[in-house]
Amino acid sequence: MLSADANLIDRVRGVRVLKIADAAPRAPWGARLGAWLAPQASGLPNLLVLVAFPALAFVILGVLVALGISGSSTGAHWAEFGSGADPSLLAGVPRPIRSDEWFVQSSWIVSQIREGFPSFNQTLPGGMDATVQNDLPSWDWSTIFRPHVAGFLFLPLDQGMALRWWLPAFGVLVGVYWFVVSILPRRPILAAMLAVATLFSPILQWWFLPTTLWPVAWAFLVMTAVVFALRAGHWWVRAVVAALAGYVTVTMAMSIYVPFIVPAAVAAGLFAIGAVLQSRFTRGLAWHDVLVRLVPLASAAVGAVAVLGAWVATRLPTIRAVLGTVYPGQRLEATGGGGLQAAIALFSGPFQSALGLGAWDGIGPNPSEASAPLVLSLLLTLPLVLLLVLLWRRAHRIDWPAAATLVGGLVVLAFLFVPHWDALAYLLLLDRTTDGRIRLAFAVLAVMAVTDMVRMTEGSDGLIVSRRLRLRLHGAVAAACGVVAMVPSGVVWLYLRHTGSAVVHVTHLWAAVVLLTGVAVALYCLGRSGWATAAFLMASLAVGGMVNPVYRGVYDVADDTRAGHAVEAIGKADPDAVWVGVGGNVTTSVLLESGVKAMNGVQTYPPRTLWAEIDPAKRYEDAWNRLANISWTPGTGEPVVSNPVRDQIAVTFDSCSSFAKSNVDYVLSTGAIQQSCLTQEAKITQGATTLWIYREG
Repeated sequence: MLSADANLIDRVRGVRVLKIADAAPRAPWGARLGAWLAPQASGLPNLLVLVAFPALAFVILGVLVALGISGSSTGAHWAEFGSGADPSLLAGVPRPIRSDEWFVQSSWIVSQIREGFPSFNQTLPGGMDATVQNDLPSWDWSTIFRPHVAGFLFLPLDQGMALRWWLPAFGVLVGVYWFVVSILPRRPILAAMLAVATLFSPILQWWFLPTTLWPVAWAFLVMTAVVFALRAGHWWVRAVVAALAGYVTVTMAMSIYVPFIVPAAVAAGLFAIGAVLQSRFTRGLAWHDVLVRLVPLASAAVGAVAVLGAWVATRLPTIRAVLGTVYPGQRLEATGGGGLQAAIALFSGPFQSALGLGAWDGIGPNPSEASAPLVLSLLLTLPLVLLLVLLWRRAHRIDWPAAATLVGGLVVLAFLFVPHWDALAYLLLLDRTTDGRIRLAFAVLAVMAVTDMVRMTEGSDGLIVSRRLRLRLHGAVAAACGVVAMVPSGVVWLYLRHTGSAVVHVTHLWAAVVLLTGVAVALYCLGRSGWATAAFLMASLAVGGMVNPVYRGVYDVADDTRAGHAVEAIGKADPDAVWVGVGGNVTTSVLLESGVKAMNGVQTYPPRTLWAEIDPAKRYEDAWNRLANISWTPGTGEPVVSNPVRDQIAVTFDSCSSFAKSNVDYVLSTGAIQQSCLTQEAKITQGATTLWIYREG
C-alpha cells in the first residue's frame, strides 16, 4: 500500500524517482555506548574502560609537573620574608599547620639536592640515613621503589616537587577507579567520581603526604588485584596486576609510617577475605581453584617481602635506631580510648570546611588532627544490613564483600570505643595507629560500601553471581535511611553549639553537606547510584576541596632570601664550619637548605655523634632519643635538653660553654643574643624577619 501510494504521488507530480538503496541504520547512541562499556567474558572491564580515566589523569599530571604546580605550602615562608602578594600563589592559602610538608620534608629535600643526593645526609654531625622515612631523594637502589622522589634526580626542583606531590595522588585516583570498574565494569563515570571524592576526603587533604596517600592507593590496588585474581581468565593478566600491587606494597612500606598503613590494611584485608568467600560459596569455585588463582598475588607478596627484607638488611642499624626511639618507636595505643571527643570528631565530616577557616575547637587540637572523612560506610550501615537480610530471605545467600565492609567499620569502632582487648589489637597491629589516624579506614570503606550497594540494588554482576539479582528498598525505607544518616551530624551540631565552638559559626556549608550525604544514602538505597555518587562528590569537594593551595614552584629560603645567600657564602668559605640556629623554624630552614653543617632539623632517629657532643653523659637521653625537631634557645651553661611536646627537642645554647667552644663555629638567630663569646657578623632584614649571624669566639 505504501509503495502504491508513493507511485501515485510520483505520477501526479510527474517526478521521475530513482530508487536508491537505503543505508544501514546506525545503532542508537545508547547501544553504541553499551558496546564500548561491554565487559569481558570474565566480567572484568574492557581495555577502553580500564585506561580511559587513568589516561586523562596522567595527562593532567604531566601538565602540572611541567608547569611546576603543586599544593605545597612552602609559600608559608613568604609571610616571613616576602612583602605584598606572593606571585607564586595561584589559589588558596599556605597551611602553616602542614609543617611536616613545607618545613620538615621540603627542607630536607633541598638539603639533599645541595649535597648531591647522598644515601647519608651529613647536615647533622654524624649524618642521618636519607633512605629511611621522610621520603628523600638519593642515589640509592631503593629509589627504584620511590617513584615520587626519583624526579628530583633528573628534574629541576620545581618539577621534582610537583611530581612528588601529584604522583601519590595519581595513585589514589587510579587505584580507586580500577577497583570500582573491576567490580562495576559498566560504570566508569561513577568510578571516576568516587576516585575524585576519595582524593578530596579531608583526612587525605590535611595529611597530604606520600606517607598518607600511598597506603590508600595500595589498599585499592591490592583489592583490585584480588578481584582480577578471582575472575581473570589469563594468568598473565593476574600476574601483571599482582606485580603492580607488589611494587606499591614496597613503595608504601618503605615509608614505615605504620599509623596510616594499618587502617588501610584492615580494609583491604577484610575485602580480600570477603571476595574469596564470595568466590567459593556464591560463585561455586572450588578451594583448589581459588588458591591456584591467588598464586600470582601470593608470589608478588613474597617478592615484596624479599625486597623489603633486603632493604632492611642493608640499613639494619638505622631501622634499629628508629625502632629503639622513645617516640615513636615505643608508642602503642590502648583500645577504647576514644570517648565522646573521638565520636564527635569521627562524625564531624560535614563541618570540615571550618578547619580551613581557622576553627577546629571541639573537634581536635589542630586542623590535621581534627580532619575526618565523610564516613559514608557508617551512614550506609542500615541499608546494607537491610539488603543483606533481604538477600538471605530471597536467595538464602550471604554477600560476603558487603559483610566484610560492615565488619571493617565494626573493627574501627571497637578500637575507638571498646576497651580491654589490647592483646588482640597488639596481634593485629592496631595499637600502632592512633585514634585520629585510624579514621583513614573510612575513606577506603566508603568506596567498598558504595560498590556493595550498587551491586545489590542495581544487579551488577561484579562479585555477586553470574546471574543478576536486584534488591530494592521501598521508597519510604530509603527516605528513612537518608534521614537516619543525617542524625549523627545533627548530634555533632548540637554538641558544638552547646560547647560554644566557633566551628558552627564560621562555616555555612555544613547544612548543605549534611543534606547531600543524606540524599546520597537515600539514592543509593533506590538504586540511583549515579546521582548518589554525584551528591557524595559535591559533599567531598565542599569539605576538602580548598585545603591546600595551588602553588607554582618551591619557596627555597636559601636561593630566595638574603640570609640564605649570606649563610651559603660563609659555608663555601668555611665548608667544615658547624652552625646552630637559635630561635624559631626560620633558622632551621635557612641552615638546612643552604647546605651547611648544622645542629638543627627534624631527626628521624638520634645521630650518636651529634648527641655525644651535646649530651656526653646521656643525662637527657629520654628527651633526645626520639623522632623530633631540634631547636635551640639562649641559655646558661652546658646544654639542657627538654621536650615542650613529644616531637620537639628544645636545647639551651650558651656560646661560652665547653660544648659551644668545642663544637660550634657560627650561630644564626632570630633575635639579638647578648653573649660575650659571640661576635656579630651580619644583621639581615627581609620582609618581616630579621636574622643575626654570629661567629663563635
